[in-house]
Amino acid sequence: MTEIRPGDLVFIDCFLGLIPAKVTGYATWGHIKVLVTAERPGYRRGEHTTVTPSHCIPRAHVRVRSGHERIFGAWTFDGLPDEFQPRWA
Repeated sequence: MTEIRPGDLVFIDCFLGLIPAKVTGYATWGHIKVLVTAERPGYRRGEHTTVTPSHCIPRAHVRVRSGHERIFGAWTFDGLPDEFQPRWA
């Protein structure tokens, strides 16, 4: 199982697709602080935002097949309390 730490590269899973980002730390109530690393509709490079752990996906767990992005595997967040870890962890 993969452990995500601050500084790791991730994708934010949102309605517009996967947004490249970098984990910068943890916020209150189990949210993950991220720095957006690319321009996408609704997001600007360098923007700081927070997401829930279930919407923060390690880049190594995303595969593109036939033009579709597929998410696989399980991961946890190092330093995040157990009650806020993703359900599949």
